[in-house]
Amino acid sequence: MPDLIPALAGAYGAGGVRPLIREAAASWPADLTRQTEDLTPDERDALLSAAATLMHLYRWDAVPVHPDRFHEVPDFPRALDGLFRHLSAARGLPPCGGLYTLKYLNWRSPDVAPGAAYDAATLHAGNVRIAHSWQEGEAGEQLDLWIQTFVLAEARGQAVLVAGLDAVQAAHEHDREALAGALEALHHAVRALAREINVFTRFHVIRTDLWRVLTQPTFGWGLTERGTLLEGASGLQLGATQFADLTLGVPFSGPLGAALLASRAYLPPEQRALLSAWDAHHGDVRAAVQTWGDSRARDLYGACVQDMERWRVSHRERGAAYLRGDGRSHVMASTGTQFEAGVPHDQAFRDLMTTRVNDTRSRRLGPDGD
Repeated sequence: MPDLIPALAGAYGAGGVRPLIREAAASWPADLTRQTEDLTPDERDALLSAAATLMHLYRWDAVPVHPDRFHEVPDFPRALDGLFRHLSAARGLPPCGGLYTLKYLNWRSPDVAPGAAYDAATLHAGNVRIAHSWQEGEAGEQLDLWIQTFVLAEARGQAVLVAGLDAVQAAHEHDREALAGALEALHHAVRALAREINVFTRFHVIRTDLWRVLTQPTFGWGLTERGTLLEGASGLQLGATQFADLTLGVPFSGPLGAALLASRAYLPPEQRALLSAWDAHHGDVRAAVQTWGDSRARDLYGACVQDMERWRVSHRERGAAYLRGDGRSHVMASTGTQFEAGVPHDQAFRDLMTTRVNDTRSRRLGPDGD
């Protein structure tokens, strides 16, 4: 099955892939779903990634995407649909294209053996590549860059988790020195996370014209389940930024904050459990900094809040420029929503992002630590 994906690249950029996928799925063993029970967890994850990609390709058929596809619920091949739903359910994930299945499971590195433990710090731009590409030429190169962006951002996010855990522990133990040290580590970790994303997504690296028309639609899709449209892949599902928000006590009161909480359904169960457990400690670090932290802890806490605020402002401006496009009359998509070029969705996006910037800005400390 994974070998089928690159073989479809030519048809995806031309006449369409649906006939080829239907033909291939018709030859699969009748007991394919049962056979997956004999696979290791890593092998099942690899198969889930391949199945998710094939569902994506079938969903859109060809690029540029025809506008009708955005409103269609395709009649997927039964064998593919059943396999994808079975593997998704076994992993505790909704049956739709998400950050985990489409990006985090679809990469390889010459320095990491499949299924083996590895240190996330060893991953860098030179040793992470897409495993199964479904586009050719420059569009394929752009897809590869996007896979790298999210994989490396999540790798940098590991340091956010460690620093956040240390900060909460220090807050519970009333350890001033440890609290300041953890906040300093969090400051560097958040900056590294934002830097990893910014390096790839600056316009001279990610070609937004290709991305809007040829790449982004393949990441905005869902399946209709019991009348509810499940949203497609989204940067909201980057667990490290949610963890940073929880550590700093950033509220989830605005519309984008609510969307962040809803996005947890698309994360693996282990990540959902960690974030849910951390909800109870949402304000612990900020309270410690305010009540008994020293000036160094206050300054470092403020630097962390400023880091998150700056990241969100840059995301807002870059996303708005992306949505403005080039004024040509083509259809583009963003996280499952269809947009017509020329309509001012950039301002709607800017307004939405501003609510999250304001949520973050509300955590600033005054001169007296209030």
